[in-house]
Amino acid sequence: MEKSIEWLLEDENPSVKYYTLINIVGKKLQPSDAFYYEDLIRKSGSAAAILNLQDPSGLWQEGSFSYNPLYRASYWQLYFLSLLGIRNNNPAIKKAVELMVNDMQTLKGAFPSAGRYSGNLMCLQGITLEMLLRFGYFDAFFTQNLIDFVTDIVFRNDFRCKYRQQLKCPWGIAKIVRALNNIPIENRNESINRTLDKATKFLLSHDIVEANYPRKRGKSRQWAIFGFPRGFQSDILEISQLLVDAGCSKQNTNLKNALKYIQDKKLDGWKWKMEFSLNGRMLVDIEKKNKPSKWITYFAIKTLLKSKFISL
Repeated sequence: MEKSIEWLLEDENPSVKYYTLINIVGKKLQPSDAFYYEDLIRKSGSAAAILNLQDPSGLWQEGSFSYNPLYRASYWQLYFLSLLGIRNNNPAIKKAVELMVNDMQTLKGAFPSAGRYSGNLMCLQGITLEMLLRFGYFDAFFTQNLIDFVTDIVFRNDFRCKYRQQLKCPWGIAKIVRALNNIPIENRNESINRTLDKATKFLLSHDIVEANYPRKRGKSRQWAIFGFPRGFQSDILEISQLLVDAGCSKQNTNLKNALKYIQDKKLDGWKWKMEFSLNGRMLVDIEKKNKPSKWITYFAIKTLLKSKFISL
């Protein structure tokens, strides 16, 4: 595994190197070190390629912010940048986020979808909240309004989605947990804690590997294949990662089986491949499908180590 970690620490992918140093190696970065790596991410790799396509207006292509066209709209470029490690100390990000909030957020705090899939879809609310928190906007009024909306809608709708025949949606729940995990424990109020507790209990109460969550149609093949970035969908690796990040124990049988599934999918040399990709649907491709992936390897090793399913 040590050689795999050395591979993750190569300069070729500055985002993975940065996250590996913090979350696998356990290095405590000084502010100057963090600034160095954030600057490196901004100036090289996938993040730099996305930023270079941004128009001076703050947009990428269309004339306003929305979820469509899926994965090519300005909204999605912001989300991808947040995943790659870009922060709101970048003027281009500040300008784009301001436009997004003005174009998309309602008075109730939600970021609704229009077009084919309309309404306040739980998955998209979670993705938007995760983006804002990753950028560093926890204290902003628009983020607080969205947190209030998300934690309220969870208890009013009980995770139900109209596009799943009003059944509870594990993909939507996953996106909400991913988002709320980015809030430091000391900053979580009762509503946030109740939401996380309710969401994680639901995900843990079903066989994660078999995805036997309530549904009226067959299991999506997306569930068993690993990819990054994931968009509105989810998979066993993402579910396991967010549950471990939320503090859930490997003693839970369903989580333990999911961690074993992740370990069993490794290639020789403790690497994992990219089985699902949005390449060709995004403005900037990220890694190559069906090849060893630094992103998937990082997520897998981090999750297995943090859960204490394996040790160095």
